[in-house]
Amino acid sequence: MYETVKHFDNLLHEKHVYKMHNVKFSLHPGEFNFRHLNGPMELCLDQQTIVEPYTVPIQMAPFPKQILLNLADIAELPNRTLVDIMAIVVHLDTIHRTMWGPFRKIVIMDARGYLHIIKVWGDLLNKNALRWALAKEDYGIIIGTMFRRFRRQECLESSDHTAIHFNPFHHNTHHFGPIQKALVALNNRQFAVTFLEEQRRR
Repeated sequence: MYETVKHFDNLLHEKHVYKMHNVKFSLHPGEFNFRHLNGPMELCLDQQTIVEPYTVPIQMAPFPKQILLNLADIAELPNRTLVDIMAIVVHLDTIHRTMWGPFRKIVIMDARGYLHIIKVWGDLLNKNALRWALAKEDYGIIIGTMFRRFRRQECLESSDHTAIHFNPFHHNTHHFGPIQKALVALNNRQFAVTFLEEQRRR
């Protein structure tokens, strides 16, 4: 292994382009926040780059460390930041089409039972059409990273670099169990429709 690493290290030249296959990286010890970000990544190597053998597997955290269960806390965050949320899908608005692409407003409920609105765009909407429909029908839980754009009720949006996961296996989902049961027993989404209409009039 050492000779392979040494040989690889000797091949590197600054400002050269390399295509690497089956490369594994170890993490530097310390605290990390893992976000659901999809997008191209660029690896830059210079003359100070040190290549070391990787032997110990590290379990990557499947979800962000700091997840907001109470979405009222979003009001304290600055604009144009990424926010990790977990919530229940309660209602799907109709799909709207704009020059920037299709979007849909989705009414969600946080762990305290308060309603909020997120705006989901493009691929996250189209590629997950069935998942969104099932999440609405079953009051499913979503988890993911959203983009905080404005200081208003419907301030959370998806972007090209965010992802949403449906009914995740996560230790915080138990907070939503009683709320899901209450919503199923109620079997009436009119309160969510009314909430959405009231937000439109503001």
